[in-house]
Amino acid sequence: MAEPGIDKLFDMVDSKYRLTVVVAKRAKQLLRHRFKNTVLEPEERPKMRTLEGILDDPNPVTWAMKEMLTGRLVFGENLVPEDRLQREMERLYPVEEEE
Repeated sequence: MAEPGIDKLFDMVDSKYRLTVVVAKRAKQLLRHRFKNTVLEPEERPKMRTLEGILDDPNPVTWAMKEMLTGRLVFGENLVPEDRLQREMERLYPVEEEE
């Protein structure tokens, strides 16, 4: 079933391909920094029902799409180069080594 608001996401970009690329890159960033770099407030985060109760949804694609819908996720042309952005994100949200 399609995610609610998918039509709004299509209206924000010029093609389905660009939407796919933007969401995939953002999902990768969220995973790398364990969702610490999200623009979503706690009450905006995607939720899922489990046996333990209602928890944050672990799917980074859902988070990325939800971030786009808020309008606080900036994407497009003439932005900070990706390598510079990655260095800054590493500084702000250090990646912890897994044990």
